[in-house]
Amino acid sequence: MLVAALGLTILGFAFLVAAVATGQIAWAWACIGVGAVGLILLLIDLIRGPGRGESDAPVAADETEARTDG
Repeated sequence: MLVAALGLTILGFAFLVAAVATGQIAWAWACIGVGAVGLILLLIDLIRGPGRGESDAPVAADETEARTDG
């Protein structure tokens, strides 16, 4: 989700440049909209907590015993 937020940040910056270069308000509103969506994605990621990859999976009891026998 962080990658999507980064992509939206880059897109929002492109919209900002387009708004300044052309002077059209539609590009500025697009920049604001993309920024808001990116902020929502970041908040969702913050609420969900750290990544939930395979490395964060709970360790089974027999794997814990095998590690401590070492």
